[in-house]
Amino acid sequence: MKTVSKKNQKNKKAVTLNKNKSKKKKQKKRGKILLTIILIIAIVIVFLLILYSDLFNIKNITVLNNSKVTTQEIIQNSGLAIGNNMFKTFKTTIEKGIKTNPYIENVKITKKINGEVILEIKERTPTYMLNTENGYAYINNQGYILEMSLEPLQIPEIIGYQTVDITPGKRLEIQDLQKLNIVIQIMKVAGELQKLEEVSKMLSEANIDGIQDKFTVINISDANNFIIEIPSEGKTVEFGDETCINVKILWIIKLILLEKGNPGTIVVNTPNINIEKKAYFREQV
Repeated sequence: MKTVSKKNQKNKKAVTLNKNKSKKKKQKKRGKILLTIILIIAIVIVFLLILYSDLFNIKNITVLNNSKVTTQEIIQNSGLAIGNNMFKTFKTTIEKGIKTNPYIENVKITKKINGEVILEIKERTPTYMLNTENGYAYINNQGYILEMSLEPLQIPEIIGYQTVDITPGKRLEIQDLQKLNIVIQIMKVAGELQKLEEVSKMLSEANIDGIQDKFTVINISDANNFIIEIPSEGKTVEFGDETCINVKILWIIKLILLEKGNPGTIVVNTPNINIEKKAYFREQV
């Protein structure tokens, strides 16, 4: 009987301990929930104070690094205004508004506690232009259409493209982007080669300041045979594809020098052109 009584006592103690542990767990859980609610309320209060306090009103808007797009247009597109709370408008919304202008590539937004908002602008630069039915479309190296104009710029003109939707803010279609990259390679290599002493001497003998600037019109309709027009020399170049660009340009310079004053076509589209497979000049009939 005593043994049973002791067992009952032990069981009662165990039950009491379990109840106490469970009670403490519940109290601890309630405490965590209460603390979480208090923190959420505090955050909401701070957020509301930030949104509606005059301390965070915009006192000055500074625009940096813009040249093509006016400061006034950038501020207008940003949706920001002096006197408005700087935290009411999200940075993504400000950025999206500013980038509605195709010339804007990127913007860094800095909000300062003193009420100043700084907009650091990175603009796109027109490097080529498309000849369209309604004038010219300026594009940059990434193929973004920046502007439509009736006035041509002193930049290379691209014809023979396939993109249909020529609208500022749009981008060239993939097949034209691939061809544009080849054009960029050609122009880059031409610029690098004309800096070499030997090449510079050849250009000087031909009274040419730089071969890169001579490539004024580039027809990209055939990916296997780009056609480059050099009106100042009365010549057209059948360039071929993107292979052996440096060798081809050296041949172009050489044949311009040899055929100075003779209109015609320089043919360098021979596959894997080298010393043995020479380029040639076809005189205009």
